[in-house]
Amino acid sequence: MVEIMRAKKRPEFVSALVKALQEGLKQGGIHAEVDSEPVAGTKLHRVFVISPNFRNVRQGERQDLVWRIADETLSPELKLRISMILTLTPAEMSGATA
Repeated sequence: MVEIMRAKKRPEFVSALVKALQEGLKQGGIHAEVDSEPVAGTKLHRVFVISPNFRNVRQGERQDLVWRIADETLSPELKLRISMILTLTPAEMSGATA
């Protein structure tokens, strides 16, 4: 995955979320690349979580997992600054059909 945003340019809350997602997912046996990008013209950020371990996990379950981690990491005010968390396999990220 191409690095979307360098850690040094990320706001602190986004860096904290990226780290929490990597560590929290790893504890669950899911090794993932986590990256982010700002949403142009806003104060929002988009987060990408890419893992081959998602292959047999329904999208709703993926979302429940990552947002539970976000809930534990960010205040309600900061969570409002996350536009979305995309949870994809490498194939889904590249646009390949399943």
